[in-house]
Amino acid sequence: MKIKITEVKAKDIDAILSEINGKAVSHTASHSEIFDLAAAMEEKLDSLGIPKKDRAGALAFGMSGGSVPSAYKWQRTVNRFQIERKSSEWFLVSACRCDIWGNAAASNLALTAKQRDIALAKFSQQFTVQSV
Repeated sequence: MKIKITEVKAKDIDAILSEINGKAVSHTASHSEIFDLAAAMEEKLDSLGIPKKDRAGALAFGMSGGSVPSAYKWQRTVNRFQIERKSSEWFLVSACRCDIWGNAAASNLALTAKQRDIALAKFSQQFTVQSV
């Protein structure tokens, strides 16, 4: 699967998620959660100082469902999804249905080695190290 995350493709993304989820609806994802993840990860790449030309290859992982009270004792159906940054846009590359207990996992960004080096270089420009 490789679907560009744009408003034009929102119905396609919802159709895939609906097919995956079957009758489950309460804690499952919709296109808006995937769009929100792409926007949040783009902001995170900005905050790390990674130029747009070097963002291709970054991966992000998300999960629907959010947090539930600690007294919530039932298993629930949620979606896990992975998006990938290509040269100029984010793409949905995988989505699956899974059953979990408790809270959903937080979203996560995975950088390439080159992106890591850029982020570390930008970070280390902010300070100097004292000699001992």
